Parts: sequence; structure tokens; C-alpha cells
Amino acid sequence: MTCAEWLKNELSKSDPVLCDTIRAEAKKLGYSKRELKEARVKLSVKTFHLINEDSDMNWFWYLPEEENKR
Repeated sequence: MTCAEWLKNELSKSDPVLCDTIRAEAKKLGYSKRELKEARVKLSVKTFHLINEDSDMNWFWYLPEEENKR
């Protein structure tokens, strides 16, 4: 399975997904940062961020076709 196929599958499971979660899982599966970035670009993955109570910024990823569900 290519990184793009894997990423599409992961982002289709739930909307949106914490970026750190995706990166950690991709690393466990042996995908490089470069492969993940290329997959993100290929799929036109959208991003947004939220700031929690501790003022930590959390980035989330989602697929563009999921945008209408938000």
C-alpha cells in the first residue's frame, strides 16, 4: 500500500484527524516524512488548528470532500 492510499484510508475513517497521530502512525508503518508530505499534497489534504486550554496549538488534517461535513 502506498503512503497516499494509507493516508486516504486513515483520513476517511474519522474527520478530522490530529496531525501528530497521523505522523506517528505513518512513522510506525515505515513511511518517511517526505512520503507523507507527498501523499498530503497529492490528496489535497486540508488543515486547521485549534488552541486548547493550555494554549497548545493542535493541527488537524482532513480530506477536501469531508469539508462539507464539518
